[in-house]
Amino acid sequence: MGVLSRPFVWKNQPPADASAERPFFVRLLQAGGHGVFLLGCAAGTVWLFHRSYPSNSSAFLAWLALAPFTMGLLSLRRFWTTFWYSYLTGTAVYGALCFWIFITCHVGGEMNVYLSAAAWLGLSLLLALQFALFGVSCYFFKSLKGFFPLLAACSWVVLEWGHEWLASYFFGFPWFSLSYSQWNLLPVLQIAAWTGAAGISFAIVFAGVSIGYGLMMPRVLRGIVHFLLAAVVFLSVFEFGNMYLQKVPPQGLLHLKAAIMQPNIDQYKKWSPQFEQEIEETLYLMTTQAAAENPLLVVWPESVTPGPLQEKPYSQWLKDISQLTGAWQLVGSNREENNKQYVSAFLLSPEGKPAGTYDKIQLVPFGEFIPLENTVRSLFSDVKVLGELGVFSAGNWEQPLLTMEQISVGSTICYESVFPRLWREQARSGAHFFANLTNDAWFFNTAAPYQHLAAVVLRAVENRRTVLRAANTGISAVISPSGEILARAELNTRAILTADISLPLGKQISFYTRWGGWFEWLCLVLYFSSFLSVLIFSRE
Repeated sequence: MGVLSRPFVWKNQPPADASAERPFFVRLLQAGGHGVFLLGCAAGTVWLFHRSYPSNSSAFLAWLALAPFTMGLLSLRRFWTTFWYSYLTGTAVYGALCFWIFITCHVGGEMNVYLSAAAWLGLSLLLALQFALFGVSCYFFKSLKGFFPLLAACSWVVLEWGHEWLASYFFGFPWFSLSYSQWNLLPVLQIAAWTGAAGISFAIVFAGVSIGYGLMMPRVLRGIVHFLLAAVVFLSVFEFGNMYLQKVPPQGLLHLKAAIMQPNIDQYKKWSPQFEQEIEETLYLMTTQAAAENPLLVVWPESVTPGPLQEKPYSQWLKDISQLTGAWQLVGSNREENNKQYVSAFLLSPEGKPAGTYDKIQLVPFGEFIPLENTVRSLFSDVKVLGELGVFSAGNWEQPLLTMEQISVGSTICYESVFPRLWREQARSGAHFFANLTNDAWFFNTAAPYQHLAAVVLRAVENRRTVLRAANTGISAVISPSGEILARAELNTRAILTADISLPLGKQISFYTRWGGWFEWLCLVLYFSSFLSVLIFSRE
């Protein structure tokens, strides 16, 4: 028997030479039974994923999410059957998680129902390729028996990492790292400071696959061994985090008082000239209220000003606010340079003088740039919203940190929350804390703002830095270096958050910040060495 032979056989499936002798309706019923089993496994996987992620946020369910998927996968013999089972399951999983794409396109982008549904389905099908590749990897690794859960977890980490790098340089949407399902489970989050978010994804996949593998074992005792391994991994991660949280090291004696603005400006008013005065009055009133707390810094959301800050009326208006409040202002606004448009964050001194600019590096696909722009525009020339998209350029990776009174600020804007490398490099360069500016108004009252917040929580833990998150319509928050949300403004409310945050001692950085993706590289080595071994020995 070759090394790729499947250790599990569907119980009611007759031998190949005998099946042809059975009546047609008997064979049909047997095939139908397996089909119902696979459908149940896929449905269980979709439900568990959907309940695990924000806004449902039942974090513990994520540890079981891949168990039913693994059971279905292990009941399959053929490569292409495995691929399609994985791909269709992945499509349903991501379709449930990103249904907000339909709402964003239809309501926010004013696209018709059919194009909005096509955008939602298209993204789900694209993201499902990662799920399909995971299933294909498992098809090969399941022949390694006891090592299967370990290598399956390595596969997931490698694919998440690859997706992030692909999105950094071309096109992708790495929004759904499995680690984000744990955003509200503080003990589990803590290993991210050593392994990055990948360590959390690895542990979740290992536990889920081990449970599914154990349930398909022909002998109960062997199955129990895998259940125990899953429990050991979960309890180890959980207890490690608990021990860290009980002995959190001090951040330092230096403190910074900040105010975060959540003006809750309607998306359709932001760029309309008739509402310009109303927006300015709202923001002016909020900044004067924030000034009563005597903050050193006021953080505004992304693209909050009614027009580009470079234009005289808006720059003078912000200068007056800075002088009135006596505080530094970090303001999101667009800017133009050399006939290029940038999504930017401007730092202004208490005197209203420009002190630095950060240009957004990772742009939103189909929101701020259009991949394969000429082809897309030619195919969908009648889509009105396309005429308003794709006008922005990406900022340079080598931008200096924004600095105020010898305190360095790590700046990120919106979608950049899902790119750990960008945060890590700023923390390594000396950022004392992070400010994340975003405008999630496009998402309306869907799961997307909650999913977006979850990613920022992971970035805070990875780099052991406080994050001040200012969102136009929410969810604004103050997030501690351990991932605890110290203050929060709920969705679709107008609010001002104030925080007195500690700053790290000297150049104190986390293990992950210093050494980066070491854990992903380890998984990559294990993945490819095992994969090549399976391919080579299967031919002997």
